[in-house]
Amino acid sequence: MALKLYTKQYAGMLPKLFEKKAKFLRAFGGTLQVRDGVSQKENFLELKTSDTDVVIQAYSTEENVGFGSGTGSTSRFGERKEVKSVDTTVAYETPLAINEGIDDFTVNDIPDQVVAERLALHGVAWAQHVDGLLGKAISDNASKTLTGELSEAGVNKLFADAHKEFVNNDVSENIAHVAYVTSDVYNFLIDSKLATTAKASSVNVDEQSLYKYKGFVLEELPDSKFQTGENAYFVADNVGVAGIGLQIARAMDSEDFAGTALQAAAKYGKFIPEANKKAILKAKLTAPTEP
Repeated sequence: MALKLYTKQYAGMLPKLFEKKAKFLRAFGGTLQVRDGVSQKENFLELKTSDTDVVIQAYSTEENVGFGSGTGSTSRFGERKEVKSVDTTVAYETPLAINEGIDDFTVNDIPDQVVAERLALHGVAWAQHVDGLLGKAISDNASKTLTGELSEAGVNKLFADAHKEFVNNDVSENIAHVAYVTSDVYNFLIDSKLATTAKASSVNVDEQSLYKYKGFVLEELPDSKFQTGENAYFVADNVGVAGIGLQIARAMDSEDFAGTALQAAAKYGKFIPEANKKAILKAKLTAPTEP
């Protein structure tokens, strides 16, 4: 039986495909972690994390602190806080599979060429499917849900509230803050009275383009990229990490029909540290009530 393995080719192809096709990937480091031959591995990542906050306290100059009766039992530096790293294991989620067949009698094309085309499309399908899982991960890990009205005033207030949350949560200004929005939200921003050249805005109504709004880089996405009832995600870049563990990608002669069976199996994994959830917000906007 003829058998060709494409696992390593998949592993090399996926990161580039994800970069182009996975809209949420920038929130997960911008690069997909890809590993091959993972059938016996349950864990995507094993890492050490430390969320111990730095505490600044008063230095004591009291006579019996660190000296005198307090010698050996007190410290002029104050209480000592122990710093520990915690072992964190991130498991792969449920395995995913693709199973297709190309029958030589019915394909109506050159079988080898169709195999090559399907393998390329498999990579795109992985990218799009995992992008949906990344969007759900963002929604599930949002530290707060913002609500409001789906109107120009409501959308403007939403962005003002999101900006305030990021400032109050001390989200670093050295990394991009991104607003992933539906077309409804994006259209209100394009038409906003605040997005004008008089205010040095980069809006271009002719091209239906606006790069940033209130400090957030804008990414217009289809409604299908959002969870039901949600209209926007505000996320700092690099809040998490994501990857695929490829077990196999193969083309082989089939015993069930005269042709080639195409099969692929992989596991998906993602991780967002607890401390980074403060840099994730989601929004639910509802239509204005009739007066």
